[in-house]
Amino acid sequence: MILTPQAMTGALLGMLVELAQLEPVFADLAERPEDALARHLPLLVIIADGQVNSIKSDLFLARAQHRGIGVVVFGIHQQQETSTWASERGLQYLELPTDAEVFGRILDQATRVDRRSRLAGDRRNSARTERGVDGTLIFHAESGERWYVYDRRSGERRQLSPPIYRAFVNAEGLELRVPLAPHEFQDKSPATLQQQLARAK
Repeated sequence: MILTPQAMTGALLGMLVELAQLEPVFADLAERPEDALARHLPLLVIIADGQVNSIKSDLFLARAQHRGIGVVVFGIHQQQETSTWASERGLQYLELPTDAEVFGRILDQATRVDRRSRLAGDRRNSARTERGVDGTLIFHAESGERWYVYDRRSGERRQLSPPIYRAFVNAEGLELRVPLAPHEFQDKSPATLQQQLARAK
């Protein structure tokens, strides 16, 4: 669910949600956030404008989190107050403008907060893979760190050109790259990804 009074911003975020293969829903302009929350249940995640005071309510956040709904707070460049407010509450912060790749990672992280804590016990030291909410491959390394895996292309015809390197991007946005031969991109097993991550720079 997208919560913002700005129509253009809402439309942009709605497009990014659709690119992540999810369905966006919106609050009505005169609707209170808590009423929109009740009307649109069940929800996966709330994407909320950090400049709207009614959204920055700890009671509203508690209601969302009690239902297992992730919350992403967004703002524009240099809105340090909004970023700090989100960080203090353990929320994902999205800075606009953004791109589909960054948006997908933040959306995925917001939906996995509870699952991460449940999985951390017995599986954190076993390399494994899974898919993010937008279909992105996620690699859980033996160290316990989670990496989003992207096969990067170059040139004008990106969709037709073969990948030239594999990128591993963590939750903080750190990107490590490993060049691969064309046939190496087909193998995405945990053991192979662990070896490639060790070689990545």
